[in-house]
Amino acid sequence: MRISFSSLLLYISSISLAFSISSSTDADVLIKLKTAMIGPEGSGLNDWKLSSSPASHCSFSGVVCDERSRVTSLNVSFVPLYGSISADIGLLKKLVNITLSCNNLTGRLPVEFANLTSLKLLNVSNNNLGGEFPESIVSGLPDLEILDLYNNNFTGMLPTEIVKLKRLKHLHLGGNYFEGEIPAIYSEIQSLHYLALNGNGLSGSFPASLARLANLQELYVGYFNTYEGGIPPELGSLSSLRVLDMGGCNLSGEIPATLGSLKLLDTLFLQLNRLSGPIPAELSGLVSLKSLDLSNNNLTGEIPESFSELSELKLLNLFRNHLHGRIPMFIADLPNLEVLQVWENNFTFELPENLGRNGKLKNLDVATNHLTGMIPRDLCVGGRLQTLILMENYFFGPIPEELGECKSLTRVRLMKNFFNGTIPVGIFNLPLVDMLELNDNYFTGELPRQISGDNLGILILSNNWIIGEISAAIGNLAKLQTLSLELNRFSGEIPQEISDLKMLSKINISANNISGKIPTSLAYCKSLASIDFSRNNLHGEIPTEISGLKMLSTLNLSRNQLTGRIPTEIRSMISLTTLDFSYNDLSGPIPTGGEFLVFSPSYFAGNPNLCSPHNLSCLSAHNPTQASGRKLSSSFNSSKLIITISLLLGVLLLFVFSVKKIRGYWKKHLKSKDWKLTPFQRLDFKVEDVLECLKEDNIIGKGGAGIVYRGSMPNGVDVAIKRLVGRTNGRSDHGFSAEIQTLGRIRHRNIVRLLGFVSNKDTNLLLYEYMSNGSLGELLHGPKGAHLHWEARYRVAVEAATGLCYLHHDCSPLIIHRDVKSNNILLDSEFEAHVADFGLAKFLQDAGASECMSSIAGSYGYIAPEYAYTLRVDEKSDVYSFGVVLLELITGRKPVGEFGDGVDIVRWVRKTTSEILEPSDSAAVMAVVDPRLSGYPLAGVINLFKVAMLCVEDHGEARPTMREIVHILTNPPPSARASSLLR
Repeated sequence: MRISFSSLLLYISSISLAFSISSSTDADVLIKLKTAMIGPEGSGLNDWKLSSSPASHCSFSGVVCDERSRVTSLNVSFVPLYGSISADIGLLKKLVNITLSCNNLTGRLPVEFANLTSLKLLNVSNNNLGGEFPESIVSGLPDLEILDLYNNNFTGMLPTEIVKLKRLKHLHLGGNYFEGEIPAIYSEIQSLHYLALNGNGLSGSFPASLARLANLQELYVGYFNTYEGGIPPELGSLSSLRVLDMGGCNLSGEIPATLGSLKLLDTLFLQLNRLSGPIPAELSGLVSLKSLDLSNNNLTGEIPESFSELSELKLLNLFRNHLHGRIPMFIADLPNLEVLQVWENNFTFELPENLGRNGKLKNLDVATNHLTGMIPRDLCVGGRLQTLILMENYFFGPIPEELGECKSLTRVRLMKNFFNGTIPVGIFNLPLVDMLELNDNYFTGELPRQISGDNLGILILSNNWIIGEISAAIGNLAKLQTLSLELNRFSGEIPQEISDLKMLSKINISANNISGKIPTSLAYCKSLASIDFSRNNLHGEIPTEISGLKMLSTLNLSRNQLTGRIPTEIRSMISLTTLDFSYNDLSGPIPTGGEFLVFSPSYFAGNPNLCSPHNLSCLSAHNPTQASGRKLSSSFNSSKLIITISLLLGVLLLFVFSVKKIRGYWKKHLKSKDWKLTPFQRLDFKVEDVLECLKEDNIIGKGGAGIVYRGSMPNGVDVAIKRLVGRTNGRSDHGFSAEIQTLGRIRHRNIVRLLGFVSNKDTNLLLYEYMSNGSLGELLHGPKGAHLHWEARYRVAVEAATGLCYLHHDCSPLIIHRDVKSNNILLDSEFEAHVADFGLAKFLQDAGASECMSSIAGSYGYIAPEYAYTLRVDEKSDVYSFGVVLLELITGRKPVGEFGDGVDIVRWVRKTTSEILEPSDSAAVMAVVDPRLSGYPLAGVINLFKVAMLCVEDHGEARPTMREIVHILTNPPPSARASSLLR
């Protein structure tokens, strides 16, 4: 057939036109996708801009086109994006691959995905997509091979339509909120190589039918799923399986011996379950196994001798079980072993002598067993050993000199054993060691003259037999935070070089033979929170410079030979909670007022020349004028005695005659004499009603500033009565002025309401609305903390943030709280949060400005870095403290005291999350989240975790404002607002 030239031109022209239309359609679709995906932030995909070139869209980042400029691949990850996926994506008909992972996309998956009939890969993992999975989208995707929806917010039951995807090789539905049972029909997806359902809320029995997935290579089904029953023995028929991860999903029963048939398996994770019985010897058939984790179960028996055949094994975790017997000698001969962790079991006998000779050992933790013998000499023969933890066993003998040359070591914990001999000098000079705990042993000798551990943060040598002086070289440990040398035989003086330890937070040298004076240079250690110099031979006076340590909470100088007076400056140390000056030779009066009002008399016992404020005879001995006056008056004592007795008898008869009237008078009038009630609203009670409640039985809290009572008023209303120590004027009013000025002028639902105050010339009583559920700190860290579920915690975070936002942005002048902490967030009968305790509050005239304080105020663990170093405070200081509260809500841990001395919750969270091998938001949260929580919405926790980490940024300008925080918390992704899944 002949075609004319003109017809040919027309044909070519029509093809060109069609090509032009199709390419421009793809370009337009991409621009629409961009508009939808960048969301309210308005940034991202900046190079997605059309030009005059018809194929300009093919040069967009993440876009791949075919020879006709049709989009075949779309890979946009880690941008991030904050919008949603437009339904227009279904117009990109030639798409083969879609990867939109690791963004912040929200909304639902468009059903228009079903139009992408050529699609082979769909990856939208690590977003905030939600709702039920639209099963209809799989009907038009016959060629789909990879479907990855990991770490989103999908809900409902696991989709069953997926079984129609006959070419599907990779299915990842983990990290969502799917519930119900695993569909048994998933066994029909015979093409599957990879199946991940971990991190959901699945339940029911684990289906044995999945054993029919003959091509399956990786199976992840644990973490937050809670199955009934045990591991199906049928899984032993998955001959292609390389990874089996069933950790943390409530499995019970014994480990099936059939798993030993999986010849290709290199990873077996069954930790954090309720598995019992012995470890099957048949697992030795796992000849390719590299990682075995059976920790945190109820396993019994011994390590099977057959495990000597596991020549590829790198990681062996058996900790927290009930295993016993010997750690087999063959363990040391495993050629590739890097990690051996068997702590908290009942192992006995010695460690294998050859342990470490394979040259690959990195981590050894055998703590809390019944092991004995000496430390194997070759643990670090390969120069890779990082962690050595042998604590709480029965080891003896010296530390091998070879460990003093192990430059790779980062942590050494050998406490509570029977080690003896001299500590190798090299141990104190290892460049990477950050923790050295050798306490509760029988070490002898002296500290070396050369100490230079560049990273040493914790040095604990307490309860040994170490002698000699404390080496001046201790000052070389620039990063030292904890120094514990108590219960040894140290002598000499405290070295002045201690002042070089700028990061030191705790020093304890008690129960030694230390002499000399307390060095005044100690005041340069501004981070000190605890000093214990008790039970030594220190002499001289207590240096007044100690009062400059504004973070000090514990000061124990008892049982020394200190003389002179107690510095009155100490009473201004508001952070001081524990003080002990007992059994010295101090003299003069005990200072009154300030912090001395809350210290027990026992803290000053054993000082015969020390005067109580109420001991007039002692005081007069130190006051000659008063003593001479007393002597002069003694001559009149005899004559006065008769007159005094007569008068007393007369008064007694009068008292007996009118006892009822006198008692009533005292109760109603004399008791309230000079007291004044100042209300801030109408009150239906009187001064007498308040004073009647100041009884020991009504005390509900004590603190450095005073005592809090619960008072039941005659009208049936309960109030909280805060009795402040100190007077109403001067610097010792313990926050009375600040509290009155602040709470007396503001009204907000999430700020505790000050009803009024009662005062006389000596005492102030603040009256608040009563909060029946106490403080967040008491509830969260007490026995009831396990019942504070996620919804309640998130609600408290929002309400507390709202209260602080009011202070920072809606008050004029703005108010800085300066003592934001969980104990100052009170909960009413409905668990609604109210910010309380404004005793340290300050007014700022200009938002964004800062004010220089004369000293640090606040609570240890909550104080912002710039406040501690520069004494400058602004609203971002409150933001940091609030971030610490958020971390308490997430982790369930206290801000200090649970992570080792000198480590607070912020440092612990940063360190813990940085050690995750495969970092991600969900992995970070799961590493630190409160183990008492269950069924929480992961996206909601991640949302709060991100906010918390923003709040505790080291630099104030990097932190959000409270207004921004409230916006983030009250407008979270849909999944973050989901109901708690507590079961």
